[in-house]
Amino acid sequence: MLAIFNAGMLAFMLAPLVVVLWMSFTPSQLFVLPFAEFSGRWYRAIFAHSGFVDSFLLSLKLALAAAAIATALSFLAAYGLTRGRRFRGAGAIDATFLSPLIVPAVVFGIAMLQFVNALGLYNTFASLVLAHVVVVTPFAVRTLQASLREVPIEVEWAAMNLGASPPSVLWRVVLPIASRATAAAFLLAFLMSFSEVTVTIFMTGPAYQTLPVRIYNYLTDQVDPTVAAVSAILIGLSLVLVFLLDRLVGLSALRK
Repeated sequence: MLAIFNAGMLAFMLAPLVVVLWMSFTPSQLFVLPFAEFSGRWYRAIFAHSGFVDSFLLSLKLALAAAAIATALSFLAAYGLTRGRRFRGAGAIDATFLSPLIVPAVVFGIAMLQFVNALGLYNTFASLVLAHVVVVTPFAVRTLQASLREVPIEVEWAAMNLGASPPSVLWRVVLPIASRATAAAFLLAFLMSFSEVTVTIFMTGPAYQTLPVRIYNYLTDQVDPTVAAVSAILIGLSLVLVFLLDRLVGLSALRK
C-alpha cells in the first residue's frame, strides 16, 4: 500500500514536468496535446527573443556571484558553528542563519526593498547580489555543517601540533577535506539563486530582469509555448545540478 502511495505521489510531482517538456516541442502556437509531430520552433524562438538571452546571462552572472559569496561566508559560519558549539549564543546564531527560510518570501522581499532603498541601491546589480546571498546562505550553511561534522578534530590538532596556525589549518587541512561539500554548497546555492523569483521581483526594475522574472513578465503579456521551451531548459539545468550534487555529497547528506 505504501509503495502504491509513493508511486502516486511521484507521478503527481513529475506529471507537470513531463507535460511542460512535451509541450515545448509542439509545432502549434496553442497549448494543445497531443500533437502530430515534434518541432524545435519554440527553442529557436528563445534565441530570437533577445530579452530571454539577456536575462539568462544576467541570471547566470548573478547566481555565480551570489553562490561564490554565500559559499565563502557559509564555510566560515559552518566551521564556527560546528567547532564552537560550546560558546554562548551559538544556538541563536544557528537560528539566525535559518531565518530566511522561516520568514515568508514576500515579507522578506518587502524588508529588503526598504533596506536597499535606504542605501540607495534599488534596481542595481549589487542589491540583487545582496538579496540572493541572504536567501541562499542557509542552504549552503546546512550543506557544509553536515560535512564539517564528519571532519575529525584530531586532524586539526595534529596540524597545530606540527606548527600550523589556525588560518593555515582552516585553509590547508579543513578546506581540502571538505572540498566536495564546498563544491556541493556552491552548486546548491547557484541553483537556488538562479531560480529565485519572489524576492527578486522586489529588487528589480526594467534594467535588471532575471530569467524567472522575465518569464513572469512575459506571461502577463502573452502566452505561447516559448515559455514551455524556456522552462524545459531550466528543468534540464536543474537535473544536471542535482545529479552533480548527488555525485559530490549524496542527496541524503543535504537532509542532515
